[in-house]
Amino acid sequence: MTPRLPHVLFFATFVPVAAWATSILDAAGASSEATAESFGQNRTTKGVVLFDVNWGRQWRCGRFANAELRGLSFDRLPPAKSSDDAAADLTLEEAPSLFTRSAFINYAVIVEPGEYALTRFDIKVARSVSDVSHWVAKRSELWKDGKALGGTFKVGAGETVYIGNFFLDCYQQPQLWRYYTEGAGNFKLHLAQYKQKYPFLEVDSAVYRLFETNSLGHPYELK
Repeated sequence: MTPRLPHVLFFATFVPVAAWATSILDAAGASSEATAESFGQNRTTKGVVLFDVNWGRQWRCGRFANAELRGLSFDRLPPAKSSDDAAADLTLEEAPSLFTRSAFINYAVIVEPGEYALTRFDIKVARSVSDVSHWVAKRSELWKDGKALGGTFKVGAGETVYIGNFFLDCYQQPQLWRYYTEGAGNFKLHLAQYKQKYPFLEVDSAVYRLFETNSLGHPYELK
């Protein structure tokens, strides 16, 4: 996976949008989309991860007519799996649709505390209506020699952590990219979106700790 520099360095999201058919899957009940019940039961023993994903179709993406992000997967470290076919500890998949719209969707997921590495992502690419394929980065490509080549995020027990906004970058070729909400004022507005969708969350104490990566995003510290 070759590090690349995109022409867009950040994305600030302000408009709340409703989620559509997204599946949040995990290997053994270790993670799930936050509900009032699950948050109440696990608020001190597990962590809450906040992030956005844009599943929309990106037109004229690199040399392709369009591209779409179709899935993301993360494993808790140290990894307990090596096979590319083994289920990840946290997976998000967007249901196929002919009518995708470009919008960042807010997610709050309850996970076991620890450090997590990106171990899979799926991008659908189309040269034409009849020429469609998938580019899939697998565990064996993203985790090598004890290193997370895609990136990692951390969350502690009782913490609520914002890790960024995931979408495509289309510089030269379609690629997963971690964007972020820039500035303290914009971040406060972003947290209000999470609060609107998940009113039981305690977003005022949320920590801004981006998904760390050397190849799929730029570093940034909230100011």
